[in-house]
Amino acid sequence: MRKLRSCDSAQLNTGVSKCPANFGKKKMAIIVPPGTKLPKEITREVLEKLAHGEPHERIYGVGNFVEYAKNGGEVQTAANGYGPEEQTGISALKETFTLQKFVPEIHASFVRVGGREWGAYFVDEDSVLYGLDDGTGILAPVDMSTIYTDATPSPTSSAAAGMTITFAYKDVVVAYRDYDFLQLDFNPAKCLLGLTPVRLEKTDEGNYKIYEKIGGYDVTPIYGPLIAQAGKDVFATTITAVTYNEATKDLAISGATDDAKILLQSPSVLFENDITGIEQVV
Repeated sequence: MRKLRSCDSAQLNTGVSKCPANFGKKKMAIIVPPGTKLPKEITREVLEKLAHGEPHERIYGVGNFVEYAKNGGEVQTAANGYGPEEQTGISALKETFTLQKFVPEIHASFVRVGGREWGAYFVDEDSVLYGLDDGTGILAPVDMSTIYTDATPSPTSSAAAGMTITFAYKDVVVAYRDYDFLQLDFNPAKCLLGLTPVRLEKTDEGNYKIYEKIGGYDVTPIYGPLIAQAGKDVFATTITAVTYNEATKDLAISGATDDAKILLQSPSVLFENDITGIEQVV
């Protein structure tokens, strides 16, 4: 028998849910590496662990969104000669969100990884998670050809410093056709605060300080006691001991050779030792 073709696109469903959703304003995005997705069972603990995971599995929370603008994603039509209008496609879609304030760390990070593809979920003010139904039973992210930020780093006469983040959809037809969502029972914004890049440098006295890469804010009083409590297990460099000095607010690290670069473990190891929210950069 000849192989037959079907016409799945001819199926039209106009029925609506018996419990229609009230879509809220999107407040944040969860960005994932291409080809990955959030697990089926999404909990606060799972998201926080993934946010500290290795780069190939790490997720990134970005917010707080305070405004939304849509660019494209419109149905395109054309007429052939004096024939009727026919649909020819859907224009490329970009969605731009305004952040509550200018965040130089986020802007610098997106500039650094410019041009990369990503997957993205969105979360609204009612903790509804938006993504795609890919037929697996696990909500999939929307594929983005790129995600980029634009900033006004200095205040103007009528506005404060500001920043936007734009999501460029890789395939708007798939995004519209397979649109899906699920209700979470917690607010992801409370556990997806992102990782702040920090440096660990030697002081003139021979001890060490931890400070933020951008702006140089000294976070040793925050993380020093936690690192000292965890001990040498949170160091990738071989050391014998680490202590936190409350008076000078620095770390005394012993056992490493003089020319050794003191390195902390990856965020995933730090997370297992109750040290969250930082990643050392060299």
